[in-house]
Amino acid sequence: MEPSKPANSVVKALRVLHAVARADGPHRLGDIAERSGVSKASTHRVLATLVEEGYAAPDGEGRYGCGVQLRALAAQVLADDAVGIDAVLRALQQRLGQAVHLAVLSGDHATYTHKVDPGHAYRIATDVGTPLPLHATASGKALLAHLPPGEVADILGRTGLPARTPRTHTDPAALADELANIREAGYATDYEEADESICSLAAPVLDADGTAVGAVSVSSLTFLVAEGQLAAFAPAVKQAAQDVSRRL
Repeated sequence: MEPSKPANSVVKALRVLHAVARADGPHRLGDIAERSGVSKASTHRVLATLVEEGYAAPDGEGRYGCGVQLRALAAQVLADDAVGIDAVLRALQQRLGQAVHLAVLSGDHATYTHKVDPGHAYRIATDVGTPLPLHATASGKALLAHLPPGEVADILGRTGLPARTPRTHTDPAALADELANIREAGYATDYEEADESICSLAAPVLDADGTAVGAVSVSSLTFLVAEGQLAAFAPAVKQAAQDVSRRL
């Protein structure tokens, strides 16, 4: 049965996005147009916007698949309902005794979707919904390190590298070197780069295709954890991130 003609631009965009997200992708323009019931000309215009916003991604051969932002949105929805994620994060908090977060990519920043506070009197001043600069936080750098290079360049082109503290990395070449090291190590750190007195270590949450859609992090206060001690959290955080990935 042929789909009815879309009534407006929003409906067109939604139908095109639904066609792009079909599991047998990536898809050619003609197939997307046919499945969505939108003309090829309109489909091409919608796809251009979806690509620009990160919700669709061209493969270089005339086909389109899911973009990073669409994958991150799906991960955020799944994380709200996925069975077992809260238990993974609580177990990590109990093991390390520090605040634990789950963040997902959201536009040009990351956003906390889950938080487990530590039992001690010192509380990290973060809340669910808090936006995170990607270049200055452990969670953000864990995401950047595992995104396609073109996507990283687009994001940083829009946001720049503003200094949050004297320790924030503001040199693009230095950040690129750090992201390469993060990919090799499998985790990222932040020691007073986003907020003075706060340190974090994060590992990426990957979807089935290996694209980073979120990050699990442990955060503490620098008077509780010396900079040289932070890496000791890495094995537990990396394991928790893998456990969350399997639940998405």
